[in-house]
Amino acid sequence: MLIGEHWKFSMNDSRVGHLAVPHMHPLMVLVELWRSQGLDVPNPDPNDGGVKAKALFLLESPGPKAVGTGFISRDNPDPSAKNMGDALAISGIARASSLLWNIVPYCVSTIGRNKNASAAQIRAAAGYTQEFINLLPDLRAVVFCGRRAQIARPHLKIDCEVFETFHPGAMAYNHQRCKDHMHATFTAVSRQISN
Repeated sequence: MLIGEHWKFSMNDSRVGHLAVPHMHPLMVLVELWRSQGLDVPNPDPNDGGVKAKALFLLESPGPKAVGTGFISRDNPDPSAKNMGDALAISGIARASSLLWNIVPYCVSTIGRNKNASAAQIRAAAGYTQEFINLLPDLRAVVFCGRRAQIARPHLKIDCEVFETFHPGAMAYNHQRCKDHMHATFTAVSRQISN
């Protein structure tokens, strides 16, 4: 499997060797196709469920730490990733049953600068998100995390339960009402995928 030139710095990450495993292979074929079209797309995390995921958590776009690590992951060294990991663990959602991704799958941010995707970029990326969703046959829940991710919802065909909550970034997660909503939503997702 080819790893795009931009991702050469992630070659020391042990996860790179797991990108071709069966539960990741279809997703990586799609990611590599996008990269061949000139898009700067990080890897999904092979420690997550891949195509076997029952719950897909959609955020906005890859942040600086995802750009830096080359992975969309709850293990990235930033507060949003930590909050996401904590909320998923509290809700009891198994890692093998979940997958994190972004509505805009390609990098808008750089390692040194966090930049939000525009509403136009979010709408334009809906086709990419749909292609990604179409590779997940076991989906029982899709969760839009944050208002910007929720812009894409009307532009997608989703054949399972849909949830909306706050983004796990500090701006929302540090407010108790937002944190409680996120935890309650994730708990409902946990019940949905366990039935």
